Amino acid sequence: MKKLMFAVAAFAVIAPFTASAEDLKPITVEIQYDHELLVSDAGAKVVLGEIRQQARTACTTSGSKFGRGPVVDRNCADDVMAKAAVKILQTREAMGLDTAPAFARVATIETASYEQR
Repeated sequence: MKKLMFAVAAFAVIAPFTASAEDLKPITVEIQYDHELLVSDAGAKVVLGEIRQQARTACTTSGSKFGRGPVVDRNCADDVMAKAAVKILQTREAMGLDTAPAFARVATIETASYEQR
């Protein structure tokens, strides 16, 4: 069975940890996922986990020369997660595809959370 992999671009702003709050760095993230998994709740949980991991990876800054390890900007990761979930849900609706309730629920919550930021 050939799996179709799709990608969604999510745009977020990352604040480098060593810079002031005014020094925000915009990033664009391409999230890859399997459309077929979004039909079931179990598959949706897998896709959500993969999106979360990809968001964390995109929002991780390398360690400093003074021995600090890599650090994840949680606000950035949350923004990427929210925007990706919303965009995926919108894409699926536009294509007329059914989406598992678990994924739709998370996308709805992420949309509400994102709009409050």
